[in-house]
Amino acid sequence: MTTIAEAFHRVNREEFVYKADGSLIPQITSDAGIRASLELLDVQEGQRVLEIGTGSGYSTALLASLVGPNGKVVSVDIEPELTTRARQMFEERNLHHVQFETQDGRKGWEDAAPYDRIVAWTTPDHIPNAWKQQLKEGGWIVSPFRVLPIADSNVVVRLIKMNGELKGGDVTQGSYIAMTDQTPEKFFGPWIHAEWVGEGEHPWWVSSSWMKKTFDSNWVNRFLNVNPTAPHFPEVGNDLRPYLLAVAPNGLTTAGHPEHGSFIGYSSQEGFALISLSDRQWLATDERHTNILISWWESWKKQKQPSYSYIKAHVVGNQVLVKIKNEEEF
Repeated sequence: MTTIAEAFHRVNREEFVYKADGSLIPQITSDAGIRASLELLDVQEGQRVLEIGTGSGYSTALLASLVGPNGKVVSVDIEPELTTRARQMFEERNLHHVQFETQDGRKGWEDAAPYDRIVAWTTPDHIPNAWKQQLKEGGWIVSPFRVLPIADSNVVVRLIKMNGELKGGDVTQGSYIAMTDQTPEKFFGPWIHAEWVGEGEHPWWVSSSWMKKTFDSNWVNRFLNVNPTAPHFPEVGNDLRPYLLAVAPNGLTTAGHPEHGSFIGYSSQEGFALISLSDRQWLATDERHTNILISWWESWKKQKQPSYSYIKAHVVGNQVLVKIKNEEEF
């Protein structure tokens, strides 16, 4: 049986991610993201796998290595240019247990069903019913989902089919472009789900539930012109993010600043306190908002600083939420 590490060693990434003219294929998932999803997927030799999002074909090659010649990989993408390119590359390498089809990934590929595993590198707006129907009993889905009705709240989750229904499993960090039924002219960032968005190819954006009801230009001006401050605790926003997505406190806010990057934190109509996801800096308007964000941090500390391994997916209808695991679930 091929391990994930062995698959990464065997497959030459450079052969897949560059076009004939030497330019990079834009539809590329990072190696770390691929590895994290493959670890959740736990593909076994001889299994049938449906891949949503062919992209460069690199992840397809890794899946083909993991299932082996006795398995089967069906890779679906909305872009015919990508599926045609990948099909030719795999034929040249005599890899005949891989099939490429051009279709909206939310429809899956019924002709080759049922599947032991389904993996997606693009984010559906809800759980596609076709995936559930085409998955074997006991099979697993690994896919990104937006777990809150605000921007930049995506995670990658594992769902398991039990007694004909999908049940939530483990969660890891990950964010991918939104799934579409048309060939995208360009790739969009998290701002496509934000309530307030600036102009330009990479605009500023802010997102919170209360923002759905109103727009305040003065609030935006404060956000765009605020100076970063020193952090009030040593952790960065990415450390708190899984906990905040699981408890979804009132006023939870995500944001993208044109100069300072991505943030998460608390806001209201009167102001905000936001912590950078990756750097030790804050954007805050006043002490009251800062104290609320600090109280969230204190709650996170009291609950033993839950990370992604401490939360699990929870299926409600055709939507995916996340929640903190019970002690017996660890």
